Amino acid sequence: MKTILFLVTALVAMACLLARARQQPARRYRSIDAIIPAYNEELCIADSLRNLLANPYINKLIVVNDGSTDKTASILDLFAAILPRVVVIHQTNTGKGGALMAGVARSAAPYVYLTDADTLLPPDGDGLGHMIAEMERGADAVGGIPSSNLTGARLLPHIRATVKVPMIVIKRTFQQILGGAPFIVSGACGLFRTSVLREVPFSDRTKVEDLDLTWSLVAGGYKVRQTSRCVVYSQECNSVKSEWLRWRRWIVGYAVCMRLHSPLLLTRFGLFSILPMFLVVGLGVGVYGAAMLALAGAGQPHAIPGIFFPLSWLAIVSLVGMVSAVHHRRWLLVPLAPAAVFYQVLSYSIWIVHGLRGLLTGCEPQRDKPVRYKHVVA
Repeated sequence: MKTILFLVTALVAMACLLARARQQPARRYRSIDAIIPAYNEELCIADSLRNLLANPYINKLIVVNDGSTDKTASILDLFAAILPRVVVIHQTNTGKGGALMAGVARSAAPYVYLTDADTLLPPDGDGLGHMIAEMERGADAVGGIPSSNLTGARLLPHIRATVKVPMIVIKRTFQQILGGAPFIVSGACGLFRTSVLREVPFSDRTKVEDLDLTWSLVAGGYKVRQTSRCVVYSQECNSVKSEWLRWRRWIVGYAVCMRLHSPLLLTRFGLFSILPMFLVVGLGVGVYGAAMLALAGAGQPHAIPGIFFPLSWLAIVSLVGMVSAVHHRRWLLVPLAPAAVFYQVLSYSIWIVHGLRGLLTGCEPQRDKPVRYKHVVA
Protein backbone atom coordinates (compact mmCIF):
# COMPACT_ATOMS: atom_id res chain seq x y z
CA MET A 1 0.00 0.00 0.00
CA LYS A 2 2.81 2.42 0.89
CA THR A 3 4.45 1.67 -2.46
CA ILE A 4 1.24 2.46 -4.35
CA LEU A 5 0.71 5.69 -2.41
CA PHE A 6 4.27 6.78 -3.10
CA LEU A 7 3.96 6.08 -6.82
CA VAL A 8 0.69 8.03 -7.04
CA THR A 9 2.23 10.95 -5.13
CA ALA A 10 5.31 10.92 -7.36
CA LEU A 11 3.27 10.84 -10.57
CA VAL A 12 1.07 13.74 -9.47
CA ALA A 13 4.11 15.79 -8.44
CA MET A 14 5.86 14.98 -11.73
CA ALA A 15 2.82 16.06 -13.74
CA CYS A 16 2.72 19.35 -11.83
CA LEU A 17 6.44 19.96 -12.38
CA LEU A 18 6.13 19.26 -16.11
CA ALA A 19 3.19 21.67 -16.36
CA ARG A 20 5.37 24.39 -14.83
CA ALA A 21 8.52 23.58 -16.77
CA ARG A 22 8.03 26.44 -19.22
CA GLN A 23 7.58 29.10 -16.58
CA GLN A 24 10.27 31.73 -16.92
CA PRO A 25 12.22 33.38 -14.09
CA ALA A 26 11.74 37.06 -13.33
CA ARG A 27 14.85 39.06 -14.27
CA ARG A 28 14.59 41.59 -11.48
CA TYR A 29 18.24 41.86 -10.64
CA ARG A 30 19.39 43.53 -7.41
CA SER A 31 15.85 43.40 -5.99
CA ILE A 32 16.59 41.13 -3.00
CA ASP A 33 18.39 41.65 0.29
CA ALA A 34 19.90 38.44 1.65
CA ILE A 35 19.82 37.99 5.42
CA ILE A 36 22.18 35.55 7.13
CA PRO A 37 22.09 34.88 10.87
CA ALA A 38 25.56 33.93 12.08
CA TYR A 39 26.49 32.30 15.37
CA ASN A 40 30.04 30.93 15.51
CA GLU A 41 30.34 30.47 11.75
CA GLU A 42 34.03 31.28 11.23
CA LEU A 43 34.61 28.12 9.17
CA CYS A 44 32.04 28.83 6.46
CA ILE A 45 30.78 32.43 6.59
CA ALA A 46 33.37 33.87 4.19
CA ASP A 47 32.53 31.42 1.39
CA SER A 48 28.81 32.00 1.90
CA LEU A 49 29.23 35.77 1.56
CA ARG A 50 31.35 35.49 -1.59
CA ASN A 51 28.79 33.10 -3.05
CA LEU A 52 25.85 35.46 -2.45
CA LEU A 53 27.75 38.55 -3.60
CA ALA A 54 28.23 36.85 -6.98
CA ASN A 55 24.47 36.40 -7.43
CA PRO A 56 22.95 39.05 -9.72
CA TYR A 57 19.61 39.06 -7.87
CA ILE A 58 21.17 40.11 -4.56
CA ASN A 59 21.29 43.79 -3.63
CA LYS A 60 22.71 43.81 -0.11
CA LEU A 61 23.92 41.16 2.30
CA ILE A 62 22.71 41.78 5.84
CA VAL A 63 24.63 39.54 8.22
CA VAL A 64 23.60 39.38 11.87
CA ASN A 65 26.35 38.28 14.21
CA ASP A 66 24.23 36.79 16.99
CA GLY A 67 26.72 36.90 19.85
CA SER A 68 29.43 34.76 18.27
CA THR A 69 32.41 33.87 20.46
CA ASP A 70 34.78 32.79 17.68
CA LYS A 71 36.26 34.84 14.80
CA THR A 72 32.94 35.40 13.03
CA ALA A 73 32.73 39.08 14.07
CA SER A 74 36.20 39.99 12.78
CA ILE A 75 35.60 38.18 9.46
CA LEU A 76 32.34 40.06 8.97
CA ASP A 77 33.90 43.42 9.85
CA LEU A 78 36.62 42.80 7.25
CA PHE A 79 34.00 42.20 4.54
CA ALA A 80 31.98 45.26 5.57
CA ALA A 81 35.08 47.47 5.54
CA ILE A 82 35.84 46.79 1.88
CA LEU A 83 32.41 45.96 0.42
CA PRO A 84 29.62 48.53 0.81
CA ARG A 85 27.00 45.91 -0.13
CA VAL A 86 27.73 44.01 3.09
CA VAL A 87 25.89 45.27 6.17
CA VAL A 88 26.91 43.75 9.50
CA ILE A 89 24.85 43.86 12.69
CA HIS A 90 26.48 42.82 15.96
CA GLN A 91 24.20 41.87 18.85
CA THR A 92 24.07 39.75 21.96
CA ASN A 93 22.68 36.28 21.40
CA THR A 94 18.90 36.30 20.94
CA GLY A 95 18.34 33.10 18.97
CA LYS A 96 17.91 32.61 15.26
CA GLY A 97 14.44 34.17 15.05
CA GLY A 98 15.62 37.34 16.76
CA ALA A 99 18.69 37.53 14.54
CA LEU A 100 16.58 37.21 11.39
CA MET A 101 14.20 39.96 12.49
CA ALA A 102 17.14 42.26 13.27
CA GLY A 103 18.18 41.79 9.66
CA VAL A 104 14.66 42.34 8.31
CA ALA A 105 14.53 45.64 10.21
CA ARG A 106 17.54 46.91 8.21
CA SER A 107 16.24 45.91 4.78
CA ALA A 108 14.79 48.41 2.32
CA ALA A 109 14.27 45.85 -0.48
CA PRO A 110 10.82 44.53 -1.44
CA TYR A 111 11.99 40.94 -0.90
CA VAL A 112 14.31 39.32 1.60
CA TYR A 113 16.06 36.02 0.99
CA LEU A 114 16.78 34.12 4.20
CA THR A 115 19.45 31.47 4.31
CA ASP A 116 22.00 29.83 6.61
CA ALA A 117 25.69 30.56 6.96
CA ASP A 118 26.67 27.09 5.70
CA THR A 119 24.43 27.18 2.63
CA LEU A 120 25.55 27.84 -0.95
CA LEU A 121 23.23 29.13 -3.68
CA PRO A 122 24.56 28.60 -7.25
CA PRO A 123 25.26 32.16 -8.47
CA ASP A 124 25.12 31.18 -12.14
CA GLY A 125 21.50 29.99 -12.03
CA ASP A 126 18.10 31.66 -11.97
CA GLY A 127 16.87 30.09 -8.75
CA LEU A 128 16.07 33.42 -7.13
CA GLY A 129 14.47 34.57 -10.37
CA HIS A 130 12.03 31.66 -10.19
CA MET A 131 11.25 32.56 -6.58
CA ILE A 132 10.54 36.18 -7.58
CA ALA A 133 8.30 34.90 -10.39
CA GLU A 134 6.21 33.09 -7.77
CA MET A 135 6.00 36.36 -5.86
CA GLU A 136 4.76 38.11 -8.98
CA ARG A 137 2.04 35.46 -9.24
CA GLY A 138 0.81 36.47 -5.80
CA ALA A 139 2.89 34.52 -3.27
CA ASP A 140 3.88 36.08 0.04
CA ALA A 141 6.54 33.48 0.85
CA VAL A 142 8.32 30.97 -1.39
CA GLY A 143 10.41 27.99 -0.36
CA GLY A 144 13.24 26.45 -2.34
CA ILE A 145 14.83 23.01 -2.14
CA PRO A 146 17.63 22.34 0.38
CA SER A 147 20.13 19.89 -1.07
CA SER A 148 23.42 18.48 0.25
CA ASN A 149 26.90 19.92 -0.16
CA LEU A 150 28.97 16.80 -0.83
CA THR A 151 32.32 18.55 -1.21
CA GLY A 152 34.67 16.68 1.09
CA ALA A 153 31.73 14.91 2.74
CA ARG A 154 31.97 11.42 4.21
CA LEU A 155 29.58 8.48 4.05
CA LEU A 156 26.50 9.75 5.93
CA PRO A 157 26.03 12.88 3.79
CA HIS A 158 26.17 10.74 0.65
CA ILE A 159 23.52 8.39 2.04
CA ARG A 160 21.35 11.37 2.95
CA ALA A 161 21.81 12.83 -0.53
CA THR A 162 20.55 9.67 -2.26
CA VAL A 163 16.93 10.56 -1.56
CA LYS A 164 16.89 14.12 -0.18
CA VAL A 165 16.15 16.30 -3.22
CA PRO A 166 13.67 13.99 -5.02
CA MET A 167 11.73 13.27 -1.83
CA ILE A 168 11.52 16.94 -0.82
CA VAL A 169 10.37 17.91 -4.30
CA ILE A 170 7.72 15.18 -4.39
CA LYS A 171 6.38 15.78 -0.89
CA ARG A 172 6.24 19.56 -0.98
CA THR A 173 4.79 19.72 -4.48
CA PHE A 174 2.08 17.26 -3.47
CA GLN A 175 1.44 19.18 -0.23
CA GLN A 176 0.98 22.39 -2.17
CA ILE A 177 -1.49 20.75 -4.56
CA LEU A 178 -3.67 19.12 -1.89
CA GLY A 179 -2.96 21.19 1.20
CA GLY A 180 -2.71 24.58 -0.46
CA ALA A 181 0.85 25.20 0.79
CA PRO A 182 4.07 23.24 1.39
CA PHE A 183 4.79 21.84 4.83
CA ILE A 184 7.62 24.35 5.40
CA VAL A 185 9.55 27.22 3.87
CA SER A 186 13.02 26.04 4.85
CA GLY A 187 15.29 28.37 6.77
CA ALA A 188 18.05 27.43 4.34
CA CYS A 189 16.19 28.77 1.30
CA GLY A 190 13.20 31.08 1.67
CA LEU A 191 12.08 34.28 -0.06
CA PHE A 192 9.60 36.58 1.66
CA ARG A 193 7.91 39.87 1.06
CA THR A 194 9.66 42.17 3.51
CA SER A 195 6.34 43.74 4.51
CA VAL A 196 4.88 40.32 5.35
CA LEU A 197 7.69 39.45 7.76
CA ARG A 198 7.12 42.75 9.54
CA GLU A 199 3.47 41.82 9.95
CA VAL A 200 4.15 38.19 10.97
CA PRO A 201 7.65 38.10 12.47
CA PHE A 202 9.85 35.15 13.31
CA SER A 203 9.73 33.90 16.88
CA ASP A 204 12.12 31.94 19.09
CA ARG A 205 9.31 30.22 20.99
CA THR A 206 10.32 26.95 19.27
CA LYS A 207 13.61 25.51 18.02
CA VAL A 208 12.14 25.30 14.49
CA GLU A 209 11.42 28.95 13.79
CA ASP A 210 11.01 28.35 10.04
CA LEU A 211 8.26 25.75 10.55
CA ASP A 212 6.51 27.90 13.16
CA LEU A 213 6.55 30.90 10.82
CA THR A 214 5.31 28.91 7.82
CA TRP A 215 2.30 27.63 9.74
CA SER A 216 1.63 31.10 11.18
CA LEU A 217 1.55 32.53 7.65
CA VAL A 218 -0.85 29.83 6.47
CA ALA A 219 -3.08 30.43 9.49
CA GLY A 220 -3.05 34.16 8.73
CA GLY A 221 -4.27 33.64 5.17
CA TYR A 222 -0.98 34.47 3.47
CA LYS A 223 -0.08 32.67 0.26
CA VAL A 224 2.84 30.27 0.76
CA ARG A 225 4.33 28.55 -2.28
CA GLN A 226 7.10 26.16 -3.28
CA THR A 227 9.44 26.22 -6.27
CA SER A 228 11.65 23.32 -7.25
CA ARG A 229 13.72 25.56 -9.53
CA CYS A 230 15.79 27.02 -6.68
CA VAL A 231 18.14 24.47 -5.10
CA VAL A 232 20.70 25.29 -2.41
CA TYR A 233 23.50 23.20 -0.94
CA SER A 234 24.02 22.94 2.82
CA GLN A 235 26.54 21.06 4.91
CA GLU A 236 25.37 17.70 6.22
CA CYS A 237 26.28 15.90 9.44
CA ASN A 238 29.17 13.44 9.31
CA SER A 239 28.35 11.48 12.46
CA VAL A 240 25.38 9.54 13.77
CA LYS A 241 25.39 11.61 16.99
CA SER A 242 25.14 14.88 15.07
CA GLU A 243 22.34 13.47 12.90
CA TRP A 244 20.45 12.32 15.99
CA LEU A 245 20.67 15.79 17.55
CA ARG A 246 19.62 17.54 14.34
CA TRP A 247 16.69 15.25 13.63
CA ARG A 248 15.67 15.42 17.29
CA ARG A 249 15.36 19.21 16.98
CA TRP A 250 13.32 18.90 13.77
CA ILE A 251 11.00 16.18 15.01
CA VAL A 252 10.36 17.56 18.49
CA GLY A 253 9.88 21.02 16.97
CA TYR A 254 7.33 19.54 14.56
CA ALA A 255 5.49 17.96 17.49
CA VAL A 256 5.50 21.20 19.48
CA CYS A 257 4.25 23.15 16.47
CA MET A 258 1.33 20.72 16.20
CA ARG A 259 0.37 21.79 19.72
CA LEU A 260 0.89 25.51 19.05
CA HIS A 261 -1.06 25.42 15.79
CA SER A 262 -3.74 22.90 16.77
CA PRO A 263 -6.54 24.94 15.06
CA LEU A 264 -4.79 24.24 11.74
CA LEU A 265 -4.89 20.45 12.09
CA LEU A 266 -8.42 19.97 10.75
CA THR A 267 -8.10 22.53 7.96
CA ARG A 268 -7.17 21.65 4.39
CA PHE A 269 -3.53 22.47 5.17
CA GLY A 270 -3.58 20.37 8.32
CA LEU A 271 -5.21 17.34 6.73
CA PHE A 272 -2.96 17.25 3.68
CA SER A 273 0.30 18.92 4.75
CA ILE A 274 0.71 18.58 8.54
CA LEU A 275 -0.93 15.32 9.59
CA PRO A 276 0.13 12.93 6.77
CA MET A 277 3.80 13.01 7.76
CA PHE A 278 2.89 12.26 11.38
CA LEU A 279 0.44 9.50 10.43
CA VAL A 280 2.94 7.82 8.09
CA VAL A 281 5.38 7.58 11.00
CA GLY A 282 2.70 6.04 13.21
CA LEU A 283 1.73 3.57 10.51
CA GLY A 284 5.35 2.65 9.83
CA VAL A 285 6.20 2.12 13.50
CA GLY A 286 3.08 0.00 13.98
CA VAL A 287 3.56 -2.16 10.90
CA TYR A 288 7.30 -2.72 11.35
CA GLY A 289 6.98 -3.29 15.10
CA ALA A 290 4.19 -5.85 14.72
CA ALA A 291 6.02 -7.67 11.93
CA MET A 292 9.28 -7.90 13.89
CA LEU A 293 7.49 -9.16 17.00
CA ALA A 294 5.67 -11.78 14.95
CA LEU A 295 8.86 -12.99 13.29
CA ALA A 296 10.77 -13.05 16.55
CA GLY A 297 7.92 -14.96 18.22
CA ALA A 298 7.90 -17.50 15.41
CA GLY A 299 11.63 -18.04 15.82
CA GLN A 300 12.51 -16.39 12.49
CA PRO A 301 14.53 -13.25 13.45
CA HIS A 302 16.69 -13.84 10.37
CA ALA A 303 13.73 -12.66 8.27
CA ILE A 304 13.54 -9.23 9.95
CA PRO A 305 15.88 -7.49 7.44
CA GLY A 306 13.38 -8.39 4.73
CA ILE A 307 10.88 -6.03 6.37
CA PHE A 308 13.13 -3.06 5.68
CA PHE A 309 14.37 -4.16 2.25
CA PRO A 310 11.42 -5.56 0.24
CA LEU A 311 12.06 -5.79 -3.49
CA SER A 312 9.46 -3.13 -4.34
CA TRP A 313 11.10 -0.66 -1.95
CA LEU A 314 14.58 -1.47 -3.27
CA ALA A 315 13.40 -0.78 -6.83
CA ILE A 316 11.83 2.56 -5.91
CA VAL A 317 14.69 3.82 -3.76
CA SER A 318 17.22 2.84 -6.44
CA LEU A 319 15.25 4.86 -8.99
CA VAL A 320 15.20 7.82 -6.60
CA GLY A 321 18.93 7.33 -6.10
CA MET A 322 19.47 7.54 -9.86
CA VAL A 323 17.70 10.91 -9.93
CA SER A 324 19.92 12.13 -7.10
CA ALA A 325 23.03 10.74 -8.82
CA VAL A 326 22.23 12.77 -11.94
CA HIS A 327 21.56 15.88 -9.85
CA HIS A 328 24.84 15.61 -7.93
CA ARG A 329 26.78 13.97 -10.79
CA ARG A 330 27.90 11.21 -8.43
CA TRP A 331 26.99 7.67 -9.50
CA LEU A 332 28.03 6.29 -6.11
CA LEU A 333 24.64 7.48 -4.86
CA VAL A 334 22.81 4.72 -6.75
CA PRO A 335 24.25 1.72 -4.82
CA LEU A 336 24.08 3.75 -1.59
CA ALA A 337 20.36 4.49 -1.96
CA PRO A 338 19.07 1.41 -0.04
CA ALA A 339 21.12 2.55 2.97
CA ALA A 340 18.74 5.54 3.23
CA VAL A 341 16.55 3.24 5.33
CA PHE A 342 18.85 4.43 8.13
CA TYR A 343 17.08 7.79 8.12
CA GLN A 344 13.68 6.14 8.26
CA VAL A 345 14.74 4.11 11.30
CA LEU A 346 16.35 7.23 12.79
CA SER A 347 13.19 9.31 12.47
CA TYR A 348 10.96 6.54 13.84
CA SER A 349 13.27 6.06 16.81
CA ILE A 350 13.36 9.78 17.62
CA TRP A 351 9.58 10.00 17.42
CA ILE A 352 9.31 7.17 19.95
CA VAL A 353 12.02 8.48 22.31
CA HIS A 354 11.47 12.25 22.08
CA GLY A 355 8.72 13.21 19.63
CA LEU A 356 5.69 11.86 21.46
CA ARG A 357 6.88 13.48 24.69
CA GLY A 358 7.23 16.82 22.87
CA LEU A 359 3.71 16.40 21.50
CA LEU A 360 2.30 15.74 24.96
CA THR A 361 4.30 18.29 26.96
CA GLY A 362 5.22 21.02 24.46
CA CYS A 363 8.81 20.91 25.75
CA GLU A 364 11.90 20.85 23.52
CA PRO A 365 15.54 19.95 24.25
CA GLN A 366 18.15 22.69 24.27
CA ARG A 367 18.98 23.79 20.72
CA ASP A 368 22.23 22.23 19.51
CA LYS A 369 24.74 24.01 17.30
CA PRO A 370 25.35 21.99 14.09
CA VAL A 371 28.96 20.97 13.54
CA ARG A 372 30.68 22.91 10.77
CA TYR A 373 33.43 21.44 8.61
CA LYS A 374 36.26 23.45 7.10
CA HIS A 375 36.95 20.84 4.39
CA VAL A 376 33.48 21.39 2.93
CA VAL A 377 34.14 25.03 2.09
CA ALA A 378 37.90 25.00 1.57
